Amino acid sequence: MLLAGGWLLSSVCPVQAASSNPLASSGGSSTQQKPTSTLNVYSGTIYDENGDPMPLVTVQIFGQSGGFITDSKGHFEFKTKNATERVRITFMGYKAKTLTLRGGKPERIDLDPDNQSIESVVVTGFTKKDKKSFTGAQTTIKSEQLLSVGTKNVLQSLEAFVPGLQVVQQNNLGSDPNARPELNLRGRATFSGAANLPLFVVDGAIVDVEYIYDMDMNTIESVTVLKDASASALYGAKAAAGVIVITTKPISEGAIRVNYNGTLRLSMPDLSDYHLLTPQQKLQYEDLAGVYNARTPGQRFSFDQQHLYDLARDRVVRMVQSGTNTDWLSKPLRTGISHSHTLSADGGDKYVRYGLSLRYGNETGVMMQSARERLSGTFKLSYNKQGKFFASNTLTVNRSTSQDPSYGSFSNFSKQNPYQSPYGPDGELLSRLEHDLDNPLYEASLGSYSRMGSLDFLNTTTAQYWIDRYLRVDGDFSFTTRSNYSRRFISPLSYQFRKETDLTKKGSMTEGMGRGLSFLGKLMVSYNRTFFEKLYVTSMAGSSLESTSADNSSYTSLGFYSDVLGHPNFALGYGSSAHPSGSETLATAAGFFLNGNAIYDNRYSLDVVYRYEGSSKFGKNQRFAPFWSLGTGWNIHNEQFFKGNKNIQLLKLRASIGYLGNISFDPYQALTTYTYNKGLNYIIGAGSVPLAIGNPDLKWERTLSKNVGLDLTLFQNRWDLTLDVYQKTTDNLLLDVTKAPSIGTSTAKQNVGEVANSGIEFQTRVVPIQTKDLQWSLSLNYSYNRNKINKVSNALKALNEKNLGVDSLNRGTKPLPLYEEGESLTALKVVPSAGIDPATGREIYIKRDGSYTFTYDPNDRRLFGDTNPWGYGSLSSYLFYKGFSLNANFGYSLGATVYNGTLASRVEGSSPKHNADQRVFNDRWKQEGDIARYRNIALTESPYQTSRFVQKEYYLTLRSLSFSYETEAAWVKKLHLRRARVELLSNDLFYLSTVKRERGLDYPFARSVEMSLRLSF
Repeated sequence: MLLAGGWLLSSVCPVQAASSNPLASSGGSSTQQKPTSTLNVYSGTIYDENGDPMPLVTVQIFGQSGGFITDSKGHFEFKTKNATERVRITFMGYKAKTLTLRGGKPERIDLDPDNQSIESVVVTGFTKKDKKSFTGAQTTIKSEQLLSVGTKNVLQSLEAFVPGLQVVQQNNLGSDPNARPELNLRGRATFSGAANLPLFVVDGAIVDVEYIYDMDMNTIESVTVLKDASASALYGAKAAAGVIVITTKPISEGAIRVNYNGTLRLSMPDLSDYHLLTPQQKLQYEDLAGVYNARTPGQRFSFDQQHLYDLARDRVVRMVQSGTNTDWLSKPLRTGISHSHTLSADGGDKYVRYGLSLRYGNETGVMMQSARERLSGTFKLSYNKQGKFFASNTLTVNRSTSQDPSYGSFSNFSKQNPYQSPYGPDGELLSRLEHDLDNPLYEASLGSYSRMGSLDFLNTTTAQYWIDRYLRVDGDFSFTTRSNYSRRFISPLSYQFRKETDLTKKGSMTEGMGRGLSFLGKLMVSYNRTFFEKLYVTSMAGSSLESTSADNSSYTSLGFYSDVLGHPNFALGYGSSAHPSGSETLATAAGFFLNGNAIYDNRYSLDVVYRYEGSSKFGKNQRFAPFWSLGTGWNIHNEQFFKGNKNIQLLKLRASIGYLGNISFDPYQALTTYTYNKGLNYIIGAGSVPLAIGNPDLKWERTLSKNVGLDLTLFQNRWDLTLDVYQKTTDNLLLDVTKAPSIGTSTAKQNVGEVANSGIEFQTRVVPIQTKDLQWSLSLNYSYNRNKINKVSNALKALNEKNLGVDSLNRGTKPLPLYEEGESLTALKVVPSAGIDPATGREIYIKRDGSYTFTYDPNDRRLFGDTNPWGYGSLSSYLFYKGFSLNANFGYSLGATVYNGTLASRVEGSSPKHNADQRVFNDRWKQEGDIARYRNIALTESPYQTSRFVQKEYYLTLRSLSFSYETEAAWVKKLHLRRARVELLSNDLFYLSTVKRERGLDYPFARSVEMSLRLSF
């Protein structure tokens, strides 16, 4: 049969020729004979591994563009003046073959299947499609590329290669090994953060982001990111935020092959953004701020209180004069030593193949007590009778455990005073420090802990049966189980309980448990056939069923007499008002889908997808909804007017349109739900009150996706370019609407919102140098995205008004989000400021009418920009010479409008009893007449959110720099190895930004250096 076992027949859109006529050019390679005066006829028939003729196979003459295709009987024929011709024969899913033909001698040519080829196909999770007929927007990254920028996790590595994929910066979390990155693909399409996360698929099975975060990168063959409707419409209601499809490495045929991959990583804290006060500066700051002055405005002066202040200042002066200068930033930090090891073996014959992979990894964070340990195993087994039947099963088990610092965040150390030692005169840790501050080192010495863990099972079974050469039935079934736990113990000696006198309430333990089960089954029938010798049509119809359930519970116990006996067995109780909490969810879905793809003469392609899907998450009147896509493609380089052009290898236009959905919501949001209220006690039992009011007409969020793309390859693959322009409009957004209080709840879910996204994605690669031994390539990708709110609910408008009236929400380090029609989801709105009044040191605010005032009014907020940059992406350089390679990857962001939280909390808003940024001493108003950027140094309350803290950010970072050597030399063979590779890689070498702020407030950022060894036996 035409297809190798294991490939989805519906995916085949084979390579077709640029022309079915002989090429005008007679140029050939150096192997060709001297031309004769007459034309020689070259012909042959191409067969697959089962001896069946192969139609639509490409036959290309070396040195010439274009080519020829075989007819429905696998036959080809062309004429040239040369006595011999060297040709290259290619077909998707088969190994390319190069050979020399002799004129007048018909040839029989057999092609061998190549199930590992990913160059010419797009893996969608349902099918594999030929790139020449693919009409969607996608980016495919191979495992070698991912590993070249780091081995921490696949989510961070993807950002370097995928235009439009943005890892949301989490400035507080830094390099925390237990903090997973947040991803957005082509912007935010809805108000809910979780609903903006792409769908993740591994070998056809849908998994969550936690599974991907802990996945072994050495087992990955490729990652395909599906971006538009044509690429992802088969996923229907789950595809609005994009789909990331991960394919694991296939099993190799032959004798058992063993591979080892090992990595050792050193992580060093990056504190380059911290510029804190010295002991002398800190004392002077305290004096200027009036810390030791009892003459507080509005309060009666007390000589006794002043005497206590004088004694406190004398103690601090003695500390400063003694030369104490404690480096508090270094106290919780260390050099993290991490290592990971993967051992795999696979083999088999042409029928049965098997593979086993084991992995252990231990990642140590740069903060004490932070770590993540991973243990996983995968077993694959497959049976393949080519062209008749194929079956495979993959079982993966992942176990992860993690630990977070029990002593709190890094900010507990960065705020400590440099003149204070954490130890007393006797060398014992102090529990309390000057200014009544808690000693975080004392807290770290206690028996408190915070631990988590999870265990995942993922099993995927696939079967394929060929009814005849055109018709095939596919079925696959996958299930995932997960169990997780968390336990946090706070010692009774912790400062959190220092004011608690009841021993039965000192010390606490919070424990959570959860389990989940999900399964997905698909059944598909595909029919593929060639019509009129030039039209190749693939079609597929199928259905899917899925179910997801979860059960979570937690409780808190109180009263622990011992600091070291942190186990629930030693708790004394639960507290007078405490009770367990938990949730149980169940969601089911069913879908029916059709997919048709046609390509004519390797020039014009059309792809149609229709999916009708239902889910229990929505109202009973709106359970089912249609999703569809229409895509077209034009391979311009295969037109007759490009015939003989050697400079253009690919010139393709793509366009698509379609509706996608979003299903990442509460499974019971359409139902009326109640909870018991223990305050409502009746004779027959406790009363219940509404939690949510159901809506039988609640329907799906829909995203209308439009995309136009261009693919270009020039100069014998020395320059390629991909350009996409897109627009996404998401309507029927699920938002809260205001309800009458008489129904028992103030809001309910309805479809009332609308958000539009538009953007540009650009990716290009150029190869300035390419010889046999030396190759240098440069690549650049750029992304632009803007969103706009077209419609919001009345409840959201009311929430905006309510939040504006809450004083605390108008202060702090994160501006209050205000969602208004016509503006962006990521708009930054604050009150404009005229600066600091030189006479009083107070801030001057600008009202909407342009007048000045000392009174802050949140209704004067104006739009100052967007936290999304107007451009972001990466720049890469790859240099290869005789097995040596040097790779560098840079990331950049241009023009984001940011609110500098360091200025708002560590320059202003900081307590003079805590250490602070040096700008608090240099740039704050101190006396009448000062021209200063920041308020009176004696003011300690958090400033209101104004334009003084708004800045434009442009940054450049060196994400990774690697140097490697790979060889199959004779000395490697003597060690019984097939191949050896060693690599030295560094991450996050520098970060240059126009915004000066402290990064990693809760957990510091880190620079890392790692060495990897990969051996094939």
